[in-house]
Amino acid sequence: MKKFIITAGLAGTLLFASQADAATYTVKSGDVLWKIAYDNNTSASQIIEWNGLTSAMIYPGQVLKVSQDLTNSKYTVKAGDTIYIISQKYNTTITAILAINAQITNPNNLYIGQVINVPSTSQTVPVQETTGQDIINSGKKYIGAGYLYAASTTRTDVFDCSSFIKRVYEEHGIYLPRTSQEQANAGTSVPFSQARVGDIVSYDTNFDGTIDHAGLFVDPNTILHSSSSKGVDYSNTTYYWKDRMVKVTRIIK
Repeated sequence: MKKFIITAGLAGTLLFASQADAATYTVKSGDVLWKIAYDNNTSASQIIEWNGLTSAMIYPGQVLKVSQDLTNSKYTVKAGDTIYIISQKYNTTITAILAINAQITNPNNLYIGQVINVPSTSQTVPVQETTGQDIINSGKKYIGAGYLYAASTTRTDVFDCSSFIKRVYEEHGIYLPRTSQEQANAGTSVPFSQARVGDIVSYDTNFDGTIDHAGLFVDPNTILHSSSSKGVDYSNTTYYWKDRMVKVTRIIK
């Protein structure tokens, strides 16, 4: 089972059960069902079933259910909690929790005492194991994408080093900070000799004491990253990158 490394303790309070309506989406001009399904982490066939549709035909202004009606419980956020940690506690997914908490606009910004919905134990779903190789596999499909400093995290045609890493981890439900410095401190530091596939390798390219680049560990001589010279691609770390390596950070335990 994937685990997000975090040092603070986990504690929480289950309050009471309540009936929550399914999440909905209002169709806009130009929308197609498969794209709506993709954006809401479900399938077109499920949306058709939940809405009693007879085909994939939709029209502007139509309100569609994009999740199941679930009986939910209330959870009070405590020190150290993240959406990921809470999802593991209730054997569910980050996507499932966000789908029933429209008020959470930024999954990274929970606060102590916040009350959120969580699926009841009867509605929980199996959590798929994520490995470092899964992270690399997600990253490989972007090989050839260009480089753009401070690229928007919503873009997949161009990346900078940290938006690339943030993107591939989020595809597996793990939300990382935006910058390479922050990402270097998001998990647990491990010696380079113990680095594993998918770990984050951080660099100081200017030798000024500041982390300014990051890549994904593939093997002791290779990283997958987005560089200013090549965009997303593999790089040999034997020469240029070796002397500039600062630390290795493990996100998936």
